[in-house]
Amino acid sequence: MEEALAEETIVADGLRCRVAWFDPPFLPPADQTTQALAICFTSESKIVLVTWNGADWTLPGGTIEPGETLEQALAREVDEEACARLLACRYIGCQRVDELEGDRAPYYQTRFWARVRLERFVPRHEMTERRLVAPDGFLEHLFWGRETSAALILERGLRIEGHHRS
Repeated sequence: MEEALAEETIVADGLRCRVAWFDPPFLPPADQTTQALAICFTSESKIVLVTWNGADWTLPGGTIEPGETLEQALAREVDEEACARLLACRYIGCQRVDELEGDRAPYYQTRFWARVRLERFVPRHEMTERRLVAPDGFLEHLFWGRETSAALILERGLRIEGHHRS
């Protein structure tokens, strides 16, 4: 088993969980991977956030459907949730989630950097609004911005964004 770069205990949806971050080249087993999310940048280097309730802002992305690759799931979810077209993406890592109560097996959530082109926002699924934020306001706006993984996603996303722009 690959060694985690960072690990912390959080409360998510009322459950205590241990979350461990893994950098590439580690790629989680497909059958244990539940999610693909991205830190999506516009051509103006703004980051796209979405919300389902007008208060909790998060990254676009979601569940992988049967037969989809991570990238296909990411493209579909970014389109559905943020009304944005995925132009490029790159895997930046994943987190393993171990729920500390209950008997659910550990699972993985993948994270990507992405470049997107925004389309007119029309809520079609659970997300009701879209917001663009500057990188220096990302952690403050993200409802889980105090988690270690949020800072890792921002740092890795900015590094790729800088290379992608040059």
